Amino acid sequence: MVLRKLLLLALLSSKSVLFSQTVVSNPSKSDFSPTLSFLASDWMQGRGTTQKGAFMASEYIASMMGLYQLAPYDTVSGYYQNFKIAEHRVEKVTFEIKKGAKETFSLSPETDFQVTPTAQSIQKEAQVVFAGYGLSLPKEKYDDYKNQNVKDKIVIVLKGFPGHQDSTSASYQKFKKYYPEADNLNEIKLQTAINKGAIALIFVDGKNDFQFKNKKEDVIFHSLENPTVSSIPVFKISKSAADILFTGNSISLEGIEKKAAQKLTVASTLLKNTKINFSVDLQSKTFAVRNVIGMIPGKDSSKTIIVGAHYDHLGIKNDSIFNGADDNASGTSGMLALAKKWSESNLKPEYNILFAAWTAEEMGLLGSEYFVQNLNLKDPKILLCINMDMISRSAPEDTKHRFLSIGTEKETEYLKKIVSESNAKLQNPFTLDLWETNGHSGSDYASFTVKGTPVLTFFSGFHEDYHTPGDIASKVDLDKIQDVLFIVNHSLLKFIENQQN
Repeated sequence: MVLRKLLLLALLSSKSVLFSQTVVSNPSKSDFSPTLSFLASDWMQGRGTTQKGAFMASEYIASMMGLYQLAPYDTVSGYYQNFKIAEHRVEKVTFEIKKGAKETFSLSPETDFQVTPTAQSIQKEAQVVFAGYGLSLPKEKYDDYKNQNVKDKIVIVLKGFPGHQDSTSASYQKFKKYYPEADNLNEIKLQTAINKGAIALIFVDGKNDFQFKNKKEDVIFHSLENPTVSSIPVFKISKSAADILFTGNSISLEGIEKKAAQKLTVASTLLKNTKINFSVDLQSKTFAVRNVIGMIPGKDSSKTIIVGAHYDHLGIKNDSIFNGADDNASGTSGMLALAKKWSESNLKPEYNILFAAWTAEEMGLLGSEYFVQNLNLKDPKILLCINMDMISRSAPEDTKHRFLSIGTEKETEYLKKIVSESNAKLQNPFTLDLWETNGHSGSDYASFTVKGTPVLTFFSGFHEDYHTPGDIASKVDLDKIQDVLFIVNHSLLKFIENQQN
């Protein structure tokens, strides 16, 4: 009797240990390698969002979800979440600099500027505010918008951040940790300008000229059919155009960059006797697209955990197939491998686990954005969104192929602890870059962070084949994917365990 009581006590006290060991097996190479190779094959034609390849890929992903006996997300559409995106082509664009009442300078879109439009045609004329680097970082006591009212004005900002040209400078070290990627930095500047009330944003390079490609795809912009997220036009202008803009205002861009790097000096000012008149005329058409979503219903159906990855890539461009093996057949095949293992376990999870393949990520996170925008109060609460985007290659400097970037929101230190503990269980742990996603929008995780949903986003590094036809299946690191999926799966189990305590 005493022995039976001791055994019962041991079982009860180890409930959480037993859960994490009941376990859902970790995916092996055979669980994801064939899927990755097929998604990244020429047959899939690069999975361009509005091209044939994406629809073939979506059908394949849905068939795999059916094979793994996932429940369809929608009772009517099955595994598909159908919606439309709009493609906007610039038909005509003008850009004029007005100095006082008499001088007007008309810029050429072929040599002087380039535009990224909004989802509507627009014509505006307004005063111009030079806002330094266009950054607002109070924690570092640096704010380019301090004492500047840019509401209903056009904002012009420098490329980069203070000290960005000198990686040995203190300014570079200070700001690089906040803005590790140029694309994200520009997105942050855009969102900051929008939040401050600007009607347009202009980028200028203080040292070199931008290279204006002037190709058709450079004047195409995509949005949801009925966008709810506000945006403003973004221009890049040549150095000669910037010289005209700053004439009469005693502004030296190179001088400002030096002072900002050395002393974090803010040089924002309203440009005297200067206005800009611009117009953008668009021609738009819509395309039907779809996310692919399956789920394992949980014991508590009022709560959901999402495991997601985008399946779209760049498709066929200039007769070349952009196969997108790493970006992002790797994440999609990893998501499906996890779905397979959770389904095979025959366990009913504590919460719904939703396995999602997002589309139109390459066009601005549109698939995940649509999903989030169409949630309602009756839908299950999302406890966590796991995102995998490019998990099979390594950056050139990662010579040992053991670097892994994992992003979480600032407020979720417990998630950093979970992934760190999961990583430590590997025979050969990764060197982790644990960064904060706040203010960043590099992948589908951003659609969820704006709604306050905790995220874990996994990324293994930029490489020389990023967004080129060279991103092919034969170059992926299967061992790296397997170890990333070990961390994802173990972290998922640990997260659920923690929710029960």
